[in-house]
Amino acid sequence: MPKPIKYKHKFIQQVVWGEMDAFGHVNNVTYVRYFESARADYFTKEGLWDSPLKPVKAGPVLTHLDMDYRKQVVFPATLEITLEVESISSRAFTVICSMWNENEECVLTGNAAFVWFDFELQKPSALPEHFKTKFGSNNLV
Repeated sequence: MPKPIKYKHKFIQQVVWGEMDAFGHVNNVTYVRYFESARADYFTKEGLWDSPLKPVKAGPVLTHLDMDYRKQVVFPATLEITLEVESISSRAFTVICSMWNENEECVLTGNAAFVWFDFELQKPSALPEHFKTKFGSNNLV
């Protein structure tokens, strides 16, 4: 595994007792939710979507998720989740993340691939211009 790094966007996640599994650590599926919450915060703050709560014509749809678990986490804990857009293409993009415990140890690295999807036509569509402007259309893959 490559050496983990911290990315620009930061999101703080409190570990809750109910997220522990029978082995005494945070259940691995919980990290998927953590990554999702951090992405929602990121998309909102970066203006990548209007609002996750109102109907939209198009938006990001998760197509692939890859996570490397590096260290166990147990309650009580606070995680710092860092992420950013890693790459974009004409219709898709990838978000990378790393999660860190209070001792500055990386507990997880991951990436998520998305396609921009037109919900009315039910097919992928071009990334919006504001997305290309924000992350650089010259970085299109």
